[in-house]
Amino acid sequence: MYALIDCNNFYASCERVFNYGLRGKPIAILSNNDGCVIARSEEAKKAGVTMGGPAFKLRDVFEDYDVAVLSSNYALYGDMSRRVMEVLHELTASVEPYSIDEAFVKLSVNNNKNWTQQGRHIKDTVGKWTGIPVSVGIAPSKTWPNLPMKRPKPNLNMKGYYHSPKTCKLMNY
Repeated sequence: MYALIDCNNFYASCERVFNYGLRGKPIAILSNNDGCVIARSEEAKKAGVTMGGPAFKLRDVFEDYDVAVLSSNYALYGDMSRRVMEVLHELTASVEPYSIDEAFVKLSVNNNKNWTQQGRHIKDTVGKWTGIPVSVGIAPSKTWPNLPMKRPKPNLNMKGYYHSPKTCKLMNY
């Protein structure tokens, strides 16, 4: 079985690890020249901050919803990605980074835990050790874990497992 580990709202989550005041607050991360929105927190998405939207056109939304507008910090995001991947290497035998905030891992057959328990353990441990919330899609091939990830993510305040057809599962943090 394979799992796709996907960091939730990665850039915003990285910023929250080191700035507690940003937790629960809408966050918009801007491009290198602070021209366009390149990442958003769930709260910013709900406030109407659009991906790729020019910052100057979103000023009213930023003010109306008290959105924290931050310049991108790629050194931070790279470091946090490295930390997440190190945790995954600690917990699984095989890690294939897919992007800065995603990786495929192969789940152990000889583990005392079933696949759902392994996914829950990965999700909880990454969150605890790095502060980065993740979603975990589990399926028999590397293609299938993507399916539940393509659906809208569940309310991140809820704990539990979200099932898609067949054996795919999505666990939120």
